[in-house]
Amino acid sequence: MRRVMKAARSLIRISFEIFDDWLTRTAGIVCLLIIAVVIFNMNSEVSETYPLLGTIIYAMVPVLFLAGGVIFIVAILRFSERGNNDETS
Repeated sequence: MRRVMKAARSLIRISFEIFDDWLTRTAGIVCLLIIAVVIFNMNSEVSETYPLLGTIIYAMVPVLFLAGGVIFIVAILRFSERGNNDETS
C-alpha cells in the first residue's frame, strides 16, 4: 500500500510540474476531450438514433483537433518569445 501511495504522490507531483501554466492545462483538457469524444462515438448509438446530433458529435473531433493545433502554435510562439528575451539579457 505504501508503494502505491508513493507512486500516486510522485505522479501528482510530476503532473503539477508538467501542467504549470494555462497553455499546458488547456492542451491536456483538449486532449482528454478528443479521447472522450472518440470513445463516445465508438460506443454510442446516438448517430443512428438522432442523425443531426450524431453529425454534430462527429464534427467535434476535427474542431477539437484544430483547437489543439492552435494551442500548440501559441505555446511554441510563447516559448520562442521567452527564449529570445533570455538571450538578450
